[in-house]
Amino acid sequence: MLLATPALAAPGPGVIHVPSDFDPALSDTRATGHYEVVGSGLRIWTDGSGSTDKVAEYVDTDVPLADVGEPTLDYTTTSGTIPPGFQLEVDVDDDGSIDGILVGEPTKYGDDWWLNNAADADMKADAPNTGGGSGSNWYGTLDEWRAAFPDAQVLAFGFSLGSGVQGDYLLNAINFDNTRYTFAADVVLTSKDQCKGGGWATSYPTTYRNQGECVSSFAKAKK
Repeated sequence: MLLATPALAAPGPGVIHVPSDFDPALSDTRATGHYEVVGSGLRIWTDGSGSTDKVAEYVDTDVPLADVGEPTLDYTTTSGTIPPGFQLEVDVDDDGSIDGILVGEPTKYGDDWWLNNAADADMKADAPNTGGGSGSNWYGTLDEWRAAFPDAQVLAFGFSLGSGVQGDYLLNAINFDNTRYTFAADVVLTSKDQCKGGGWATSYPTTYRNQGECVSSFAKAKK
């Protein structure tokens, strides 16, 4: 009898598994930036205030900017005066590639979301407001960005602390697209004995339908 190969699971509703649900191609966590799962939260911190002090991670998605509401970070401050910002990687011309990053930092700029300097020129040209004063030369509320780019898609969402910012924060949750996301560490089983006692059900990103399938996967790996 042939047993199906265990498949990679999609992220559970309301749970971001760390690090498997982070897109490594979009990661900008640098040498002196760090993260770790603590309970159902994610601790993020930097060692100093230099260029390598940055923690930024993203989760892939594909939803209209028009539908995401007002995303927020639920965090607790351990130390620091500049908290992490919410980041939306946005495609505005429907070609499947990221045209710019909208950054929300409500403690600094209220309801305005600013556009990153490396964004496409066309997105900068049609920004709701220009001239600086709210994080970059191109900014606006999310409603203003939605009006400017009614067909925009969000291809990834995430957070950023830094660069050049020293701080220590606990992300309790990310609120995005009407879902509250908490965090869980990956559980990678390394032996068939770990499948027993319900251990098979805790495995992620590889998931199993039952204990027998879990045990069999290790038996096949030895062949």
